[in-house]
Amino acid sequence: MTKWTATAASIWIQCFGGASYTFSIYSSALKSSQGYDQSTLIVCLFMFFGAHSQTFFNTTSVVTGVQNFSDYGGTIVGSMKGFMGLSGAILVQFYDTLCKGNPSYFLLLLALLPTLVSIFTYLNCFSAFALFIAGFLMVTIILRNIFTFSLWASVLTSTLLLLILLASPIGIAIKAQFMESKTRRETSTSIASDALLDKETSIEYDGEDMTLVSAMSSVNFWLLFIAMLCGMGTGLVTINNMSQLGQSLGYTTVETNTFVSLWSIWNFLGRFGAGYVSDYLLHTRGWARPLLMALTQATMAVGHLVISSGFPGNLYVGSVIVGICYGSQWSLMPTISSEIFGVTHFGTIFNTIAIASPVGSYIFSVRIIGFIYDKEASGDDGSSCSGTHCFMLSFLIMASVAFFGFLVALVLFFRTKRFYDSIKLIRCKWVSTVASTWIQCTSGTLYTFSVYSQTLKTTQGYDQSTLDTVSVFKDFGANCGIVSGLLYSYSVSWGGPWVVLLAGAVQCFLGHFLMWAAVVGLIPRPPVPVMCLLMLLAAHAQSFFNTPNVVTGVRNFPNYKGTIVGIMKGFLGLSGAIIIQIYQMCMYKKTTSFLLMLSLLPPINTLLLMWFVRFNNKKEGNEKQHLDSLSMIALVVAAYVMAKILLENFISLPLVIRVVGFVVLVLLLASPLCVVIRAHQGESDSVSEPLLTEGDRLEDGNDKRSLLCDVHLNLLQAMCTLDFWLLFIAMACGMGSGLAVVNNLNQIGQSLGYRNFEISTLVALLSIWNFLGRLGAGYISDHFLHRRGWARPLFMVITLASMSIGHLVIASAVHGALYAGSVLVGVCYGSQWSLMPTITPEIFGVLHMGTIFNAITIAGPVGSYIFSVRVIGYIYDKEASKPVNTCFGTHCFLLSFIIMAAATLVGALAALALFFRTRRFYSQDIDGILNR
Repeated sequence: MTKWTATAASIWIQCFGGASYTFSIYSSALKSSQGYDQSTLIVCLFMFFGAHSQTFFNTTSVVTGVQNFSDYGGTIVGSMKGFMGLSGAILVQFYDTLCKGNPSYFLLLLALLPTLVSIFTYLNCFSAFALFIAGFLMVTIILRNIFTFSLWASVLTSTLLLLILLASPIGIAIKAQFMESKTRRETSTSIASDALLDKETSIEYDGEDMTLVSAMSSVNFWLLFIAMLCGMGTGLVTINNMSQLGQSLGYTTVETNTFVSLWSIWNFLGRFGAGYVSDYLLHTRGWARPLLMALTQATMAVGHLVISSGFPGNLYVGSVIVGICYGSQWSLMPTISSEIFGVTHFGTIFNTIAIASPVGSYIFSVRIIGFIYDKEASGDDGSSCSGTHCFMLSFLIMASVAFFGFLVALVLFFRTKRFYDSIKLIRCKWVSTVASTWIQCTSGTLYTFSVYSQTLKTTQGYDQSTLDTVSVFKDFGANCGIVSGLLYSYSVSWGGPWVVLLAGAVQCFLGHFLMWAAVVGLIPRPPVPVMCLLMLLAAHAQSFFNTPNVVTGVRNFPNYKGTIVGIMKGFLGLSGAIIIQIYQMCMYKKTTSFLLMLSLLPPINTLLLMWFVRFNNKKEGNEKQHLDSLSMIALVVAAYVMAKILLENFISLPLVIRVVGFVVLVLLLASPLCVVIRAHQGESDSVSEPLLTEGDRLEDGNDKRSLLCDVHLNLLQAMCTLDFWLLFIAMACGMGSGLAVVNNLNQIGQSLGYRNFEISTLVALLSIWNFLGRLGAGYISDHFLHRRGWARPLFMVITLASMSIGHLVIASAVHGALYAGSVLVGVCYGSQWSLMPTITPEIFGVLHMGTIFNAITIAGPVGSYIFSVRVIGYIYDKEASKPVNTCFGTHCFLLSFIIMAAATLVGALAALALFFRTRRFYSQDIDGILNR
């Protein structure tokens, strides 16, 4: 017998195993014939004995299904539990056809039908089949509620068709068995590679298989138990009392039976939907299943409140909400149990947790609903109640209990989040990559300093040297990322990149918000050291945004370090232009409000996206192609922003056109989602390919070689090498002089007679050139490294020499020199930010990359302090007219840029020395001759 035949048989058993869901059909007859009141009705030994059989049907079907389809536990449990939930509606259809109006005969039917079926008796296909039956039953129930059918019409139109539909799973089993036989014949020659593939694509759980005793010794067991007691208990109470609930609210017997049947449909949809949706979100997004459990518990609390309200139709709406959420618990709980406690003793553990359902049902049915109902009863026999007051207080209590279950499930989510993160799934690393790029798009507040620097200078009464001192602290904050590197290294083992991103969001908000409060006069003017500290705090957030995005990208794409670093650093460089576009659209010429925007936009964006940034270095499809697509999207965004800036500089556009242009920009920034969708669609194709060796993988596309380095130095070991200090000196000259240009672009433009709008345009365009340098250097260095074997430090030499020329162009002060010089300096400055983080893991290893490359970036603010304060600031103040402390003319910055051109040339020589020292390392490692 194949597993598909076993699945079809399990489905048939489940279809008739839910006798407990039809209790409302015969509960009134049982109550009146036996003389029970509302409290004693629930407790009955025979009822316990009859309902106990459901656990035997259910356990066998569910556990066998999970063992047969271990990779899709949520879907198979949802299917099995869904048919169990649907069984109530199926049994009611048999009741309406064979013994309608005779509840006593219905009990006889329940005694025979499930027993006979259990004795004689393509996952997505089963799911579709289940949905079709659910739809058929819903239509049948609604039609029977509206029209009166004869006996033969009922037999032919509903029961006979229902039996045919219930027989259809055997066709799925036959088809699946035929396809499996065909697949075995086609793949018989590649058994070894299939075995490797199965190992690669299956879900591997790191947890051990617990026994019931060991599971009961864990906190997670009791959290799950309490959550189920609140969720299943209150849901089961609702179905048990549906008949009395309908009578008290004035519903007819037909309507009450309709509620019971429709409840079975909602129950089914919850069971089926929760299993499928939780599988999908876990496999594609890495969302832990307890989070969905928490959401369904909270929604169930809303459903109980709706029922307690008593408004017309409340029972229809409330039963839909409670029914779906109740069914969801029965799909989520068994799946979570198998994942947390293992599959060996899964049947025993999840059935033990299921005891929470009758425990909760007893508490809420007997001690709450039964007690309150009997107290409110006022009939002739003292056992009936009519009106909203009969159940209102009970459902308010159950709403509170369901909300408490939501809190408990939330605790379970946080306790198991790390476990679910460690499950080796075919997770889409592209979601992580796109989330990182979006975070980078709002992280570059460092590059917008020139927008508000003049406002900061005038409101706080600073001279140029003081303003440059504040800007240097900005540079130190943004580039002193050792703390973020250390936090990332330690958080990988217990939290994840989101911890670092959260810390960055907090710093960004506090720093910019307090600066804004000082500028608008909300707080007293702070002393210069305090303002420097606030600037340091605000800018320090950038390293906390940048480090997890870059390092996670390098770890996810080890064969394309340059390209992924270029993309991440490119979007960071582009972020200045994007933020300015938002500023010009929403609050142009309100520079004080711009500071408030900087305190809100990056933190909110980061808090929304940080959960998706995660480590996954599994090869997924044609990575080169998808990375090239992201690079192309980045180029299109940059070209669009540049065209928009230039157009707005020459033409005054109406508001409608500017709004449309801004919407287009938002759509372009959202377009990386297309890469995610395409990668996800091609994932199945890439999984079905035979696993390749490392050399075979790199021969795919243009990637011919791989840099293999097994040396992983820590920060202290790296600082003891000459390569570290050569890289540091090169970055001090390159990044330092580049930052000096960025920080002083406003004052340079003013001294040369540029208008304010032209200066804003220069700042935005510098962000574009910065982006092109970051993206281009990463992509080009990867291309020449893999195709020609060119060492990356050679590109650092070329870009530093070109930057020296850019400084000389700006120093010349000829017409348009600032435009041309800013292009050269911007592109070459951005190149350093792509090349340095890529060279770092190749020379020193990837294990401590975050700490080492952030230590080297300290060279940026060191150089910025020297060039901005000791060179530019000193010479500017010396040349400035004293009363207004301003300078106009080419002499204001001429000498400063000549000095920076010479310093950048020194940096090029240091990079040249690094190139000769690492040339043998790059060529031998790439060609595979040297095996470290």
